[in-house]
Amino acid sequence: MKKESDSPLADIRIGEVTEHWAQAQKIHCVYKPRIDSTNTLAKDEAFKEKSLSEQLVIYVTDTQSAGRGRGQNKWHSSTPGSQLLSTWSFMVESAPQPIVSPMIGLALYRASCATWPFLNWNLKAPNDLYIGQKKIAGLLLETVSQGDDVRFLVGLGLNVLNSPDDLTQATALVRELPPSAPLLAQDWISFLERLIFEFSFSLQQSFEELNSTSQQALLKALNEHPLLKEKYTAMDGQANLNTASSRISWQEL
Repeated sequence: MKKESDSPLADIRIGEVTEHWAQAQKIHCVYKPRIDSTNTLAKDEAFKEKSLSEQLVIYVTDTQSAGRGRGQNKWHSSTPGSQLLSTWSFMVESAPQPIVSPMIGLALYRASCATWPFLNWNLKAPNDLYIGQKKIAGLLLETVSQGDDVRFLVGLGLNVLNSPDDLTQATALVRELPPSAPLLAQDWISFLERLIFEFSFSLQQSFEELNSTSQQALLKALNEHPLLKEKYTAMDGQANLNTASSRISWQEL
């Protein structure tokens, strides 16, 4: 078996590749090879003059020393450049409602399914993307404001070329792709373009209740998670979930 250092992907830096895509799309992107946290940088620069005129700013890095997950969780870095370590900073008219959390998770799921439909994508509430039984991505959502200006931050960590060695239940995209369908540059670009569309659409919908299509799509994605102990039977417009034995508020997950 070849060592990862011998792989043709060894010299690729996902953050740098993503920056090149953003520049081609005329999207303001801040790329730094190493920082503490993309979310921290995004908050620090949220209302600086160079950011105020941008509807979207993307922050990417090859490695971060203080990456954060939801609550007190930490995001574990892998081989530098092997993950999409990013924060997508959107200027919005007002703070999105709590319904934005399941909508953003659904956006990531939809973009992944659209790009690689042959993989067993599923969601673990409230913010984790899996392939089969292994985690591949996590989301951290934050809202920051200054006066009338509001930015919504979508922190996304996605294992692309490698995953942390100390997390046995984690995987990376290239490990799950079949030999007949290796990771292609055009697929990565397609994923990023679908992702920005899905994120933007979800933000537009976040001031209304979940419609019936989104409810069913979320139920499907959640119920496909193989480690789920009890299937969800229904969901309402606020993303509250029902099982055969209980009712669960999304905000309590």
